[in-house]
Amino acid sequence: MDFHHPLFQSLALPLVLSFAATGLLRGGLGPVHGRRWASAGAGVAIVVASVWVLGWDMWPRTLTEELPWIYMAAALLGLGLEAMRAATRTTWLATCVLWTLVLAGLSDQPLALQAVTWLVGVAVIAAVLGQPAESAHAAASLVVAGLGLAAVALINGSALLFELSLSIAAAVAGCALWLWPKARISFGACGAVVSVIAWLTVAEGIALLSPVRPVVLLVLACAFIAGPIVHLAGRWLRRAPPAVSRRTWAGALVVAVLAAIWVTGAVALALHDDAKAPAGGLDDPYYTPRW
Repeated sequence: MDFHHPLFQSLALPLVLSFAATGLLRGGLGPVHGRRWASAGAGVAIVVASVWVLGWDMWPRTLTEELPWIYMAAALLGLGLEAMRAATRTTWLATCVLWTLVLAGLSDQPLALQAVTWLVGVAVIAAVLGQPAESAHAAASLVVAGLGLAAVALINGSALLFELSLSIAAAVAGCALWLWPKARISFGACGAVVSVIAWLTVAEGIALLSPVRPVVLLVLACAFIAGPIVHLAGRWLRRAPPAVSRRTWAGALVVAVLAAIWVTGAVALALHDDAKAPAGGLDDPYYTPRW
């Protein structure tokens, strides 16, 4: 087996590692603490997969070399917030501070564009962290949006960013298998913070390193409104009793479908732009494909 094959390092490794790490934390820490801390398995998979693909540079100089450090910082922040049992607002504020630091360190875009990017990131963070921890809504939107990010990266000529996007979707999917069709863990800060920061950072990387139009990424980010829409609709209807509402399979599927509509629109825009681009693909200076 080629352990550096793209399908292994961007799909199989994060998916299996996330599922296994989540299960080990769930079983090893017991029914109470394990349920609370298990989603850290997604962070473990995201960090390990990035190091597997990119390596660990003690003195990073490029955006891609900085990604493992950013993922590790987000994972540690999530663990700290979980240990503090931080409220949702506190978790959101702390994650927004990290996103501000990440954006300031990576981007040299005009101030107005940075401000818009920051606002979109803040909204995405709120949409993910605002979902009930024991539902699969946030995980479903992250998986679908991650797949969309991978498609946009590939269309715009970056095999490396395609792999990194796909690994985020796979890592969250491995953890989400413990949330769907029945919630056996909670997708709290230790899993959600690193997942959403990883998605936003790779999206920023695609914006900086590829010719993608900002509107494509904006439409892709709209996939995250699917979770709040379904959550608000569920609160308004209130048809399911509490014992049944813990089975989140229906809501997660609806979130995935709604998110997929936005992702399809973003991919269609990217394909349209690619069709109008001059002949010849973009050479990705950060990656030499292995296939």
